[in-house]
Amino acid sequence: MTPPIAALSFDGDDTLWDFSASFEVAIAHAAEVLGRALDGPPVGTDWLQRIRREVAAGLPGATLAELRRAGFAEAVRRRAPDRPELADTLYTEFTAARARATRLFPEVREVLTVLAAELPLALTTNGNAELAWVGLEPLFHTVVRPAECGVQKPDPAIYRITAQRLGVEPARVLHVGDHPVEDVAAARAAGLQARLLDRSGATPGALTSLAGLLVRT
Repeated sequence: MTPPIAALSFDGDDTLWDFSASFEVAIAHAAEVLGRALDGPPVGTDWLQRIRREVAAGLPGATLAELRRAGFAEAVRRRAPDRPELADTLYTEFTAARARATRLFPEVREVLTVLAAELPLALTTNGNAELAWVGLEPLFHTVVRPAECGVQKPDPAIYRITAQRLGVEPARVLHVGDHPVEDVAAARAAGLQARLLDRSGATPGALTSLAGLLVRT
């Protein structure tokens, strides 16, 4: 028999907020900032992304924030080797643009407000978006991310940390996220309950909206 849920954990990117939309705004802004700082041809977002992928191949286990910083540093090294300080500027501008552009999916605020009144909530994410960007910080008991806990999805250990911080045994924590491996399989491997969120409706049995949690819980 499945134990009753005593706490909830959520992924962030593409679960609570639209990552793709905010990322496109942010990477375009970073390209524009770098282009304005340099003489020569414009900087393209595809070029920045290609460099980030190249850098990532040599940094296994790095966090998303570390990879983004390293990608910007390499881009600056290739285009302006005498101006390494531009890498920090790019990261700051990129993050600020993401913060301004991040938007919750329509049902999220209302659903989380209802759930937080009854159960402790956690954000368990590999990303570096902040709850404060979207005004959700007061609703969450804890945030667990690789930069401060030392492990990242799909390592099940990150979910055991979440359960510990929630003060609830893993079997009574339900994690919800959009990735079948990083969110569902990894959480279950740690002993949590898990539900896949697929807003497209293409996955049988998956949630299509967080509103489905109000029926379950």
